[in-house]
Amino acid sequence: MSSTRFVVYVSLVASAIIAAAKFVAYLATGNVSMLSQTYYSIADVGNQLLLLVGFRLSEAGRSRKHPFGRGKEQYFFAFVVTMLLFGVAGYAAVREGYAALGSPFVAVDVRINYLVLGVALVFESVAFYKSYEAVAAERDTEGFGSLLNTFRRTKDAPLLVAATENLVAVVGVLLALLGVFLTDVTGNTTYDAVASAGIGLLLMGFALMLAWENRSLLVGEGVTRAERTAVLAAINDVAGVEEVSDLRTMHLGPESVLVACDIAFDESLDTAGVERAVDAVETAIQEAVPEADRIYVEAESDRLTR
Repeated sequence: MSSTRFVVYVSLVASAIIAAAKFVAYLATGNVSMLSQTYYSIADVGNQLLLLVGFRLSEAGRSRKHPFGRGKEQYFFAFVVTMLLFGVAGYAAVREGYAALGSPFVAVDVRINYLVLGVALVFESVAFYKSYEAVAAERDTEGFGSLLNTFRRTKDAPLLVAATENLVAVVGVLLALLGVFLTDVTGNTTYDAVASAGIGLLLMGFALMLAWENRSLLVGEGVTRAERTAVLAAINDVAGVEEVSDLRTMHLGPESVLVACDIAFDESLDTAGVERAVDAVETAIQEAVPEADRIYVEAESDRLTR
């Protein structure tokens, strides 16, 4: 989680500096692709701030109103970032690109665009590299195998959003550079307009993808199939366990998992024996899934009457 927060801070600083520079470049040249880039960078600043708010609120801990803690605040704010800021910035960029189609070409010195976009590319590439390192660490730690599987299976929504933003930022800067260059060389503003619209469509496309992934976590996604198998194997290895009749899991946050299970124990166990077996089951579950911090074991009632 500390690596995720570091990625968010890096992205926040980079986006704030770049947003101001892009807007100055737009005012100087009038290229709509630069305005679209400004929209994205401003939205990106808001994204990072909301993710940081999610971090802070998720650390509030348990209360009467939130007995399982507030870990899902991170999922909520990641979803808000995805739909409102990513989506709105994408729509604004498409709108500006469409409005600029057919506009007359005005010869201006676009070197400031190249300078700003070049610096932006460096900053965004550094931010992307940091987020890539964090995603790769998540992949290796959780054993996801590939970056695609990590994108689909990770429960660290803020990391997923930050990494995706940084990737989109790099591609968006390249599109803006291409649009500015082709418009300057050919005198045809269509290239600038198409680049702007392309940046917007890119943002909107990734917004939909991230929203779909975050939706599953918001409504209560359980552990992965491999983790569930490991939990079942760990429980069944505990002495005195005869059968796991029900097992349910749910992520309460990136580092918090609820596990509830209904277990049939050996009939020869007395009440004290069942209690010791339950303690052993809880330990086994935590060893299989270290994030499991809310564990509820229900023993069949007839075992407790002995």
